[in-house]
Amino acid sequence: MYDVFNILSVWGVDVCTVVPTFFQEYEHEYAEFLYDSPSEFDKRDQAWLVRMGRNIAKPSYRVGPRRIECYSIHFVQEGHIFFEYDGQQRLLGPGDLFCMYPGITYLYYKNQDKESLRLIWMAMDGPGMEEILTLLGLSRHEPYLLNRCSPMIEEHISGLMNVLRQKDTANEAVRLDLRGRFYSLLGQLMSSSERQPEHRVLSWVSKSLDYIRLHATEGITVQQVARLAGLNRTYFSTEFRSAIGVSPAEYIARVRMDKAKDLLSQSTATVTEIAYSVGYTSLYSFTRAFKNHCRMPPTDYRNLHTANS
Repeated sequence: MYDVFNILSVWGVDVCTVVPTFFQEYEHEYAEFLYDSPSEFDKRDQAWLVRMGRNIAKPSYRVGPRRIECYSIHFVQEGHIFFEYDGQQRLLGPGDLFCMYPGITYLYYKNQDKESLRLIWMAMDGPGMEEILTLLGLSRHEPYLLNRCSPMIEEHISGLMNVLRQKDTANEAVRLDLRGRFYSLLGQLMSSSERQPEHRVLSWVSKSLDYIRLHATEGITVQQVARLAGLNRTYFSTEFRSAIGVSPAEYIARVRMDKAKDLLSQSTATVTEIAYSVGYTSLYSFTRAFKNHCRMPPTDYRNLHTANS
């Protein structure tokens, strides 16, 4: 075990670099490893934490070629590292991160002997991990992100590691705290994403459509749906029309009218009842909207479809 006064200057590393108390010496690094044992309750989630760690690399630092059984994100705190995957190589620096996926061979190693290298890593697993990583902007074909590790994210990482250092991680309260911090960290990484993968775009469109279908008859507005998608109203409306072919307002009206037509043809509710049931504030506004949409008044639509049934 090394304390805060151990200096790495013997390797030509900056004399300000010290080995923190929690670190132990290994062949290629000084490191701290923290392990978790997810409970059966944890494994009902889409993702869970497996282990975390941090290190100060020695000049000979080299890991791999290797494969892992779960997903692991490595954050570069200081220095530079070569990251090789699928026949490709990337040089990553402070603030960058890379991710290892199951079943793929990776190799990563120190850039220069005289340059300090510090890493933090977080291994995860679960049926939803692939989709979560996609939402972060990562993929098996491009498993790295630049300038992602902000001070806020480092603060979340530190808090998560502090919980893992506790001896009573099997305690239910501690486990809930751990899960909350884990998802909070993923949320921070997701909110700072600079990429907009197609999957993510399709995700908010799908979510918006589901929201409209569920709540259109409750008088929802385009602004509410845009807020759900995390976009400003103008941009949301433009992108929605591009993806669906109609504006959000037109789609909301269409869902209302489809529900109104079902009620007119399949129920004995009065036209006034139907107007209020599908989100209109008066019989007049509903009748006008229905005539514009169906080219006939609600009563004519009911008589027509009643006669044909």
